[in-house]
Amino acid sequence: MSTKSQTMLFAALLCAATAPGAAAQCSHPGYCVDFRALSAVLGYGAARITNIGVPDRVMRGVNARIDVHIVSLVLRRLPIRTYDALIGDVTYGRRTSDSLHGLFPGDVEGTNGFQATFGYQFLAGAKIAGPVALLGGLGWEERYTDIGGTTLSASSTPVIARLEVGERKRIVVTAWHAVGGDASDGARIDVPFFHRLNLTGMYWRTDGVADVWSSPSNTKVPGRGRLLVLGVRTREM
Repeated sequence: MSTKSQTMLFAALLCAATAPGAAAQCSHPGYCVDFRALSAVLGYGAARITNIGVPDRVMRGVNARIDVHIVSLVLRRLPIRTYDALIGDVTYGRRTSDSLHGLFPGDVEGTNGFQATFGYQFLAGAKIAGPVALLGGLGWEERYTDIGGTTLSASSTPVIARLEVGERKRIVVTAWHAVGGDASDGARIDVPFFHRLNLTGMYWRTDGVADVWSSPSNTKVPGRGRLLVLGVRTREM
């Protein structure tokens, strides 16, 4: 794994370790842990780097994500509906695409794959009909993917729409499209499953700048990254 991917992995783990402390709230006397400030995902992740002049670089593995919702928790008494998330999302696994030929005899392409997304989003809205609420807002995202030494970096500012159906156990559909930075779009759906758990599915794609492991010139080229996640998510507030 490259130094950059190791650094981003450490940052993700640090975010995960420090989030519970940031979520401490006294919702009533004697109870000072408010888990509404946190939501988490654990599941299957499949990432891909495409359009780079060589066969697609593909990985599959485990996805873990933590979202911290401090601002919307503080603003929960406002007459409007708000949602925010400080995002840390990591996928780690094995490269499943065929190996590329190295530049020199003995060169071997790496077998690991890594994806990280960090960002923030803030949305506001209101109920539009009964238990149905519509929110909209902006976000910021930094993405980095490393599959066997071929990397892709991207940064974007997306406009985000979020539809919530239901009260406590809500079906949530979120879609986003970049209006600044690298071209990017995606969608996510959460469906109530059991107790505080939801089934979740997410897919995004983004343009970015790629560095191909087997490139003789070591010149960065335009590329596209994709990620599919299927898993379980703890219920958001």
